[in-house]
Amino acid sequence: MSWGVYAVALWIFLGLDVGFRPVLRIGESGIAPSFVLPLVVFVSLYAPNRAAMIAALIAGLVIDLTSPMTTPGGSTLLIPGPNALGMLLACQLVLGARGLVFLNSPITLIILTPLAGAVWQIVVAATFGARELYDPIGFHAGSWLVDGIVRAVYSALPAFVVWWPLRWVGTFFDFDAPHTSRYTLTRR
Repeated sequence: MSWGVYAVALWIFLGLDVGFRPVLRIGESGIAPSFVLPLVVFVSLYAPNRAAMIAALIAGLVIDLTSPMTTPGGSTLLIPGPNALGMLLACQLVLGARGLVFLNSPITLIILTPLAGAVWQIVVAATFGARELYDPIGFHAGSWLVDGIVRAVYSALPAFVVWWPLRWVGTFFDFDAPHTSRYTLTRR
């Protein structure tokens, strides 16, 4: 896997994520789709296992570092870890499912993105909920989980939009996993 191409793609998708967040937000709730999640699902579908897990950890860590939390006291916290663990487990879901799906179908990315996003948000809610037990940060796991599941389902929209561009640049990622053939990532 070409890590330079992944870094550029992650940078672009994170920019889309941050840039379109105010535009695509549902009402005043702050629920917006994730553009990084379809990238992680795409990489998890085609990359070797170890590379996919490292890529998911990096994406989750970048999300952690760009998403500060505000405490009831007004201070902001950067807590690295919850999104990284969530993305890692979402990657594990896709790694387990990739032998059961058609890799060339856009439906695969559109269906696996909300499923992986649900796992991601469950892990984030659980880790912040566990932290709330010993260090009150004003986190409500129930409302976060409902918002996270809606965010995961809403992320199917960017998955639909970015499937064609990802397929087009997929050859530049230089995936060399044993489960992919040379015909898997063609520019059709």
